[in-house]
Amino acid sequence: MRIIAKIPSWMLLCLFVLSPITEIMFGSSLPSVAKHFNIGESISQITSSVYFLGFATGILLFGRASDIFGRRPIILLGLSIYIISSMISIFAINIEMLIILRFCQAIGASVGSVIGQAMARDSYEGKELSYIYATIAIGIALIPSICSAIGGYIIEYSNWQGIVVFQVTFISILLIVYFNLLPETNPYIGISSNNKYFTIFKVVIRDKKLLLYSFVIGAFNGMLFGFFIEAPFIFINKIGLSPSFYGKLAFLLSSCQIFGSWLNRYLMRLHIDNKKIMIAGFSLSLIGCSMLVISSCLFSITINKYLLIVMIFFPMMLHMIGHTLLIPMTLRYVLEDYPKVTGSAGSICGTLYYIVVAVIIFIISKLHSENLIKFSLLLLSLSILCSVSFYLVQSRYNKVNTMFS
Repeated sequence: MRIIAKIPSWMLLCLFVLSPITEIMFGSSLPSVAKHFNIGESISQITSSVYFLGFATGILLFGRASDIFGRRPIILLGLSIYIISSMISIFAINIEMLIILRFCQAIGASVGSVIGQAMARDSYEGKELSYIYATIAIGIALIPSICSAIGGYIIEYSNWQGIVVFQVTFISILLIVYFNLLPETNPYIGISSNNKYFTIFKVVIRDKKLLLYSFVIGAFNGMLFGFFIEAPFIFINKIGLSPSFYGKLAFLLSSCQIFGSWLNRYLMRLHIDNKKIMIAGFSLSLIGCSMLVISSCLFSITINKYLLIVMIFFPMMLHMIGHTLLIPMTLRYVLEDYPKVTGSAGSICGTLYYIVVAVIIFIISKLHSENLIKFSLLLLSLSILCSVSFYLVQSRYNKVNTMFS
């Protein structure tokens, strides 16, 4: 095996935040999109559902390609696709054209997820990998709030096209940096290509442990992105906050994610079993989602807007701490049995969980209404299903697959 350079953690962070920068920031602009194209609010939310379908498609294509051709060239290709499709989307003449271009944009953005995770596993393993994920999670925790704040200010003084211009500028700079500095981390180029993709697919699709973990990752990410596409309509349209003030509120969630990331690292230093940390994450999510259901029942009879903000954000803050404890650990375990075909297996796994995200976003768009009850019940149901999935992994399906180890 050749000696391959490790990817620095800051480069991994930039890859992992591609999707949050794109979708959470664009989520702030959905009311502007609905107004610009004179369409219903739920239709504007469907653009996000299609985005995640494009994301799943890109993951399926690029994961395997990175095993055969290397991680670096696929990253550069994906970023180029992102930039071109985003620039064209600025001139979209109708919502159908915007949806198609967002699908293409998502294909390009998908390299950040599937190739980022592959490069992390190329470079690190075991507890070091868990620690890297927990460390990066601190940076990722800031991204939703920063994106919401920036998106809020752009929308207040411009429109949704202004957000796309900002994204194109940022990704163009990132492409230049990666072209000059990004290392190749795949040590199995030429070896992994000998494993037929269909063979890998058959193994992965029958791996109940991987399928259940993929559902957990997809559901929790769907809950996160779902909140950020629903929240602008709640806080801007229903409560009457300004876009910039709404954007600042997202820092409340980021503070919880930062605390969760710190707590995650602290617990690992104490050598607390990773599975116990995951159980704590599930517990906090269940408590937060249950409280959100109660708050949603009282939403319509509460007059004070600041009390409404607390009623929504406090439960979500508990859920976000649980999310930050859970997801880094889940990402460590989901592909631990596929070290030699990380890109291919990761592409299938990533496709599965982003299809889950797309379905959840679509359901949220269909449930979109004047109250929060349906939305909060959906989040609670997903949290319960994820907890059951984790229980099944631990009690029945936690077997090691040695075919690609």
